Amino acid sequence: MAWLAGCASQGTLPPAVPVATDVATERADADRAYAMGDIARAAKLYEAVVGALPGDADAWYRLGNARFRLQQSDAAVTAYDRAVQLDPRHARALYNLGVVRLKQAQAALMSSAEVSRPGDSLRRDGARMAQRIARAGDDHGRDGRSDGGAPPFIVEPDDAIPGNK
Repeated sequence: MAWLAGCASQGTLPPAVPVATDVATERADADRAYAMGDIARAAKLYEAVVGALPGDADAWYRLGNARFRLQQSDAAVTAYDRAVQLDPRHARALYNLGVVRLKQAQAALMSSAEVSRPGDSLRRDGARMAQRIARAGDDHGRDGRSDGGAPPFIVEPDDAIPGNK
């Protein structure tokens, strides 16, 4: 006991293990950063949250959203996959996983069409399939957004939509 008291007075105690309130604060900070458009900061904070709470499916979903907004599609897929592994009924993570994979498929098909020789069926078929994927996004999302034919938008947590709490 005397040894611990001596360590405490010298400032040599090991750092305290972060408590749940620290993680909750970090998550709230991440949510605020995301809402304010500081997506890089939000992603970094969400990474810390999933590091502290690796079994939190919603934290992985939110990390996936941030990574998607940073145009890190593969990393977004990894985060959404993890959310779904943890909670197979996480509808938003499943939906966003589908959206990101659609966007990846569209990009791959367009690339295939661009590098194929003129007259090659891959050129024609790749472009046609990419256009079909683009038309899948012609419907407006629940918040009325549409970007003229890109695959659908990812869905945000209800608390990220203005007016919802």
